[in-house]
Amino acid sequence: MLTLYLTLIDAEEDKIKFIKLYEQYRHLMFYIAQKILHDEHLSEDAVQESFLRIAKNFHKIGQILCPETRNFTVIITRNVAITMINHSNSNATTDFYVESALTNPSEDVFEAVSNKLLTESILKLPEIYRDSLYLYHLYGYTFNEISNLLSISVESAKKRVQRARRILKDLLEKEGYRHE
Repeated sequence: MLTLYLTLIDAEEDKIKFIKLYEQYRHLMFYIAQKILHDEHLSEDAVQESFLRIAKNFHKIGQILCPETRNFTVIITRNVAITMINHSNSNATTDFYVESALTNPSEDVFEAVSNKLLTESILKLPEIYRDSLYLYHLYGYTFNEISNLLSISVESAKKRVQRARRILKDLLEKEGYRHE
């Protein structure tokens, strides 16, 4: 399968980098998929699909051995596994966290908050929103790219980021931060 992924990458330097990523994270990705799917064969399929998505977006990967890349592989694998569950269970709903649409909070709120408080608050977000927020703000993915990575519509990607911001703003306000 590694050969297939490498065909999606043009530069020889990037191919070597992808091999390092593959060797570094494939076991972690399998572990994440296995925790969700509880089936070895489905977990292998989820990891393969995750690597395909990563290869298609490999230009966005910086260093291989860093927390951002590790988190990115976990986010992609977790979402692929969840998508597989949703597709295999016809009774499953596609949106686990339905909330009323809220307006975008001001993005200035993120600039004025201490990194520690912000980090703690982000970790309190539900995974579905935290992942979208990471992909959008930390990794710089567009809503179209997030849509493809997470197998959701572009509108769902936008809503998840919007809701994550709103929840994050509420969490920060509960912690005593007030934005004027």
